[in-house]
Amino acid sequence: MSEQIKTIIEPARELPVREHRDVVVAGGGLTGVMAAVAAAQAGADTLLIEMRSHLGAVATMGLPLQGYCDRDERQIVRGLAEEFRQRLMAIGGATEFIRCTMHNPYIIIDPESVKLVCQQMIEEAGVSLLYNTPVVNVLKDGKRIQAVVIEGKSGREAVIAKNYIDCTGDADLAFRAGAECDLEQPDKLQTSTLNLTLTNVDIDKVKQCLVEQPEEYKLFELLNKDLVLKNPRFILVGLAKLAEKARLEHPEWQHIWNIACYITQIAPGTVTINSVHMDNLCACDTRDLTKIEMLGRLRAQEALAFYRGYIPGFENARLASSGPWAGIRETRRLRGVRCLTVDSIVAGECPPDTIAMGGYPVDIHDPDTNQLVFYKVPAYGIPYGCMLSPDVENLLVAGRAISATHEAMASSRVMAQCMALGEAAGTAAAMASSAGISPHVLNIDSLRALLRKNGQFLE
Repeated sequence: MSEQIKTIIEPARELPVREHRDVVVAGGGLTGVMAAVAAAQAGADTLLIEMRSHLGAVATMGLPLQGYCDRDERQIVRGLAEEFRQRLMAIGGATEFIRCTMHNPYIIIDPESVKLVCQQMIEEAGVSLLYNTPVVNVLKDGKRIQAVVIEGKSGREAVIAKNYIDCTGDADLAFRAGAECDLEQPDKLQTSTLNLTLTNVDIDKVKQCLVEQPEEYKLFELLNKDLVLKNPRFILVGLAKLAEKARLEHPEWQHIWNIACYITQIAPGTVTINSVHMDNLCACDTRDLTKIEMLGRLRAQEALAFYRGYIPGFENARLASSGPWAGIRETRRLRGVRCLTVDSIVAGECPPDTIAMGGYPVDIHDPDTNQLVFYKVPAYGIPYGCMLSPDVENLLVAGRAISATHEAMASSRVMAQCMALGEAAGTAAAMASSAGISPHVLNIDSLRALLRKNGQFLE
């Protein structure tokens, strides 16, 4: 029997260069949308490349928009993120800020409205857009990216820009460009979650149980019961006794999370469950990512049975949709010029090169204990150097994959912070492209002044 082939040499070939731009943004989540809009508004000829068929990414999964406000309920993220919020509200696609003692004030958003508003902002800013187009390779010239290679329905093509912004969430472009990244072992990574949207839920029924049987229906310790009872829309975290009871009575449900977690949606009688977890798998590994998606679909059925059988108001719930893909909390993190640490977050540090503000709690879904580690922090500044790789001169990384420790990323990863980072990266890339310099040598004071002029809050 012949020996199996271990490797194959891919033949070299000439690629057509289809795009020459000032700035190319990889990834069309909220981070990438804000980066592309900011770059275009600052005068850069900008292309946004998205591997899926719509913009918004995790903001289209039924999650709340978190991170706009600090623990003192002060709004710390403005600029393009605030424009996005106002546009959503104008079409009925977002609530006002909802007060919460566990989470800082947040808003509930409609996924379809997110897709529409993101696309409108891109078009109005004059950003060119490619859907269904993954970035598959990066070509280097020394420490500079010469081109990115894309492969869509038109085949394999090259795109050349002066500067590139990685908004993939997983540092995919940075990693392919040779930028050093940190990646925890699979058993240390935060859990991945497949969100489920349920309809036909009696949202008020559980509130009655919170009043009549407070010990049986106990909420997470930081969550104020009175605010849940008062608000028509809320995030519910808790009911640990019900989860424990369900696992004892149904040994086959061992993947039910220790607590229930769901978000009421804008549509009446609709909630999104945020507790179908997959642990000990790395979403940067193709086979692990496949397992995450497959397990998510299977565990969704367990979760649906648990909610219907044990949580008041869900008896007649119907599964309207599951997330288009699993939500990923943690993968690669850039090893940058600067690194955001949990010590600097807890101390509320705001360094001179701050280009975005954070203030969301440290929020870790811990695979070791199957518990939620959650504690509030003061407002803090995110340094510009957290977006820069010492290995690549014309690259910025924005969003979840900035240079941060495992614990610090658990605060900086949420959507409002990602939008602020995207705006900062897009503005910086445009300024560097106009000046013909690397983002590494950009004048920070000039960048901060332009961000402030555009409405961003930096202190």
